[in-house]
Amino acid sequence: MPVPHEVEPYSTYKGALPPSQSPRSEMNRSVGDLGVGGCRPWDDPARFIVVPAAYALALGLGLPANVAALAVFVRSGRRLGQALRLYLLNLALADVLFTLTLPLWLTYYLGPAHWPFPEAACRAAGAAYYVSTYAAVAFAALISVCGRPLGPPPPRPGPRAARAAAWLAGLACAPHRWPPARALSPGRAAPRCLERGWRAPGLAYTTVAFFTAAFLLVLAAYVSLARALAAPSGPGPARAGAHRRAARTMVLGLLLVFALCLAPYHLLLAPWVTGQEVAASREGGGCRATSTLDVLHTLSLALLSLNSCLDPLIYCFSVRRFRQDCWALSCRLGVGASGAHSASLASS
Repeated sequence: MPVPHEVEPYSTYKGALPPSQSPRSEMNRSVGDLGVGGCRPWDDPARFIVVPAAYALALGLGLPANVAALAVFVRSGRRLGQALRLYLLNLALADVLFTLTLPLWLTYYLGPAHWPFPEAACRAAGAAYYVSTYAAVAFAALISVCGRPLGPPPPRPGPRAARAAAWLAGLACAPHRWPPARALSPGRAAPRCLERGWRAPGLAYTTVAFFTAAFLLVLAAYVSLARALAAPSGPGPARAGAHRRAARTMVLGLLLVFALCLAPYHLLLAPWVTGQEVAASREGGGCRATSTLDVLHTLSLALLSLNSCLDPLIYCFSVRRFRQDCWALSCRLGVGASGAHSASLASS
């Protein structure tokens, strides 16, 4: 996020400067040399080309699609179950919150690596990025529980309590010990934003464990639904079978999003953080080469951002009448806009 967030792979700022560099010479660097110790950010194309492209795609597609999904779920009334509607609405809200942070990160990357906003904006955007990401993970797990086969439901809290718990889980998974103000490199030519968001390795391991638990829950829900559909159909209504097929489609979509967009980031996070800690203990400053693990971690961040684009596709193929409701809403907005335009012409 710059990636909001983590130790900068192409440069390290550990406090002590190399003998050949004085603090005054560091402060007098030109704006064009945004790295430390001679590194240039454009030496890392994965971070400064691929990630901004993914963020731009997520912003351009994900924001309008999730805003439309929010409008549909707000208007859906009782056509969806109370719990499912609440979780879907909050999943779309989390995706909207995530995409709203992307203009700031795009500005940062295309700077390049220059944070032009106040430090408070850096901290708020970093918190919103992580809270929305892990709240979305929690709501996806809750949605998969709603889609389990019919039968005695397992004991679980009410939907409103579960919604609050999901947002609290997102808040708990966000880096809560923000770097001090010097993380923005005051007095330097290129202020940076939260380059040490994962300075506490324990938090990184906790988020990996949280994601793993949610992934296993979604996987178990899909296996349960698949077995229920494979079993011989009983005398129950045909509507139950159609409900299960729609639920299986939704849970399968969530499972694919977890596997393709979220799993690579969490598989790499723990070894990447460990590698950063080792590098920090061995290096006294200056520039270090971008490692293969750095590049893979950066690419996984690009994949992570794309999940906000894929969630609306899941709604289209699994939520009954979602496409019809989207079309009706767009037609209503179009008619309203054309009516207002006609009225303004008539009055002129």
